[in-house]
Amino acid sequence: MPAAPAPEEALTAGSLLVRARIIGSIPVNQFSRIELVGGRVSTPARALPDLDITYFLSDHFALALQGGVVPTRTSIRGSVVGNLPIGTTWSASVTSAIQFHFLPHAAFNPYLGAGVAYTHPLAYEPAKPFVTAMKADPQLGPMIQAGFDYHLGGRWYANMDIKQVFLPTQVSRVGPVGATVRLDLLMVGAGLGYRF
Repeated sequence: MPAAPAPEEALTAGSLLVRARIIGSIPVNQFSRIELVGGRVSTPARALPDLDITYFLSDHFALALQGGVVPTRTSIRGSVVGNLPIGTTWSASVTSAIQFHFLPHAAFNPYLGAGVAYTHPLAYEPAKPFVTAMKADPQLGPMIQAGFDYHLGGRWYANMDIKQVFLPTQVSRVGPVGATVRLDLLMVGAGLGYRF
């Protein structure tokens, strides 16, 4: 049985936990169809900074908000004209989840969560001269997560978190070429948290 932290340091109703993490964002379950030139749409995995604010509504239930600005680089692979860069989309990304924390008074406190993820495009960097303009739609999808906090001492906690975001199918067009893209995101992160 993990040692329990001092009561004033436990994660209980009214606690505010701010976490900073490095996350790996990994596209999974990818499907794409490209008109005219064939091939597939490629979106590489990437490492990103992440900020998370979690407020404990009770000892076991918490509301978590996570956000940041995310660059997504896109290209076409294996088309009849070879591999082509498309460009980069910069988006504001926000997730919101209700979490259940199993052991809020223990040093090792695992949790499960479910909520939604929303991305809103902010800016585009088309890969000129191949692409002169880009456009992406906002996306909203369900999200599930699992993770744990480990009390390091005082008000500090180590954290590991895994999320899967289920994104809707997106249809886009670059000039005469249309593309249908479907993918989910697996997000794996680790970092530190501070309890207020």
